[in-house]
Amino acid sequence: MTVSPNRMPAFRLSAADFVALARGGGGASAVRTLRLARRSRTLLMIRSIAADPAATPAFALLRRVAAVAPEAVGRVLDHPSVGAWATRTALAARRGGPVRAAELAFTAAAAAVRAGVPVDLEFPPVEVFSLPSLGVVVGPGLTWSPLPEVDLGGHTLQVDVWAGGGVPAELPVEPSPDLRRWRDALRAAWNLLTRDHPALAAEVAQVVSVVTPMPSSPSGTSSATLADAFGCVFLSPTPDAETLAVTLAHEAQHSKLAALMDLFPLVRPDVDALFYAPWREDPRPAAGLLHGTYAHLGVAGFWRDRPGEAAQVEYARWRSAALITAEALLAGGVLTPTGTWFVREAADVLRAWCAEPLPPAALTVAAAEAAAHQARWQAAHGR
Repeated sequence: MTVSPNRMPAFRLSAADFVALARGGGGASAVRTLRLARRSRTLLMIRSIAADPAATPAFALLRRVAAVAPEAVGRVLDHPSVGAWATRTALAARRGGPVRAAELAFTAAAAAVRAGVPVDLEFPPVEVFSLPSLGVVVGPGLTWSPLPEVDLGGHTLQVDVWAGGGVPAELPVEPSPDLRRWRDALRAAWNLLTRDHPALAAEVAQVVSVVTPMPSSPSGTSSATLADAFGCVFLSPTPDAETLAVTLAHEAQHSKLAALMDLFPLVRPDVDALFYAPWREDPRPAAGLLHGTYAHLGVAGFWRDRPGEAAQVEYARWRSAALITAEALLAGGVLTPTGTWFVREAADVLRAWCAEPLPPAALTVAAAEAAAHQARWQAAHGR
């Protein structure tokens, strides 16, 4: 299915797909539906932006391209920077702030270039801009740098440092990453996923299209996703393929849930309760706790399928942690009826996993780590 400016399909999930997603998976087909739904959301915002006269020529070009090469438009709309820009710009218009609608020219031009359609647009006067999914242009001489790509064999990732801007200031980006190091690391992690976790690899391939390197973190691996930049994972260097693989699994869960929450309200909007999260040092609101629970459901599932004592400790730790927070959400009165259904399914999986036997040594280490975290949290927050 292709979403074009001339056609806006409705997106629905079957009950079976909803349950499969709630239970931590979903499969490539269900996740693809989420990706296409997010594309449709981005296009809806672009259509609202196109009401601004500054965006009219670019939107007209986008429609012409869609008529002859809808797949080119879809490829560009799927780029994380387009979703982030469209959200930011549409919100600015709604709030009466400064609207940079003319920047739609970058998106339209990228689609036209992909389709081989001539581009005759006036670009905003900026020194650096991105053509989403293609590369970066630096003026006034218009120096062109294509986005680096990593061929994983059946799936391609782009490495994008967002040279045109759009990343929140609190999220650090490494402006000059070691591309050879990143290619080697991503290929090693992908080989591990496709060999040992093929269903997870198929989901990650539907979700993750862009990796943005972050600086090395003194506290270990750092990673993040932006809800409005579906498809991008921000990553600091990782020590090994297994760590990178589980980090991709973790962030893919966040992306899946963000897209699902576009379609279904899962958390009541009228609650402000804060909760303990066994993976954070700060109290979390209900939506944040739901995201963390779902991410760690995926993390526990990853470690469940890994060999070795260290994997057993990780599995014990995160299956228990995610069940604690799932039960807190269910008891907290913060979920919608659909959200309650979703979390009950996740909790059922976690209860079954928590009943699976593990070596006493692994359980002891995991319990000690959990107790130490909770003690630190209680000391810091007086709870």
